[in-house]
Amino acid sequence: MKTKIIPVAADNEKDVITLQKIATKSFTAMFGPYHEPQAVKAYTDEAYALMILRTELSNPESRTYFLKLDGRPIGYMKLNWRAAQTDQLFDNAMQLQRIYLLPEYWDQHLGSQLMEKALDEARQTGVATVWLGVWEHNERARHFYERYGFKKAGTHTFTIGPDQQTDFWYARSMMPAD
Repeated sequence: MKTKIIPVAADNEKDVITLQKIATKSFTAMFGPYHEPQAVKAYTDEAYALMILRTELSNPESRTYFLKLDGRPIGYMKLNWRAAQTDQLFDNAMQLQRIYLLPEYWDQHLGSQLMEKALDEARQTGVATVWLGVWEHNERARHFYERYGFKKAGTHTFTIGPDQQTDFWYARSMMPAD
């Protein structure tokens, strides 16, 4: 098994469609069992609409990467700086907005490659903090982030249909020794 991390191209329609499929399938696998199917579908239809994804991919303050396994995309991550961040929580920060794997690749330690790439990007851009949001009930993801030194730094509300749920903000300082 050979993995590779490559940028997602905003001007490549196949990349954008593949990104949409991975995002939708991953999100649905995580949240589908806990929410009404129509609410999850409405969320993914809006959040991962091709037009939205193209706009996000074209933002110079964001970077999105595929994780490919044997040449096939199986996951992705989205990084945001400055005004591209969904919230302005920290000075000189990078947001790890999404780190998604197709569910059939969960628990195979493949997400660590995306995390290492994210932390490399943070070091290269000289940010002081990397932060992210994670659903309070996503134990697998929370433990994953904690292994990389992320700590709970606050909460916010995340809405899927009529459901209000709590996301934790996790943050990690990027000191020179990191």
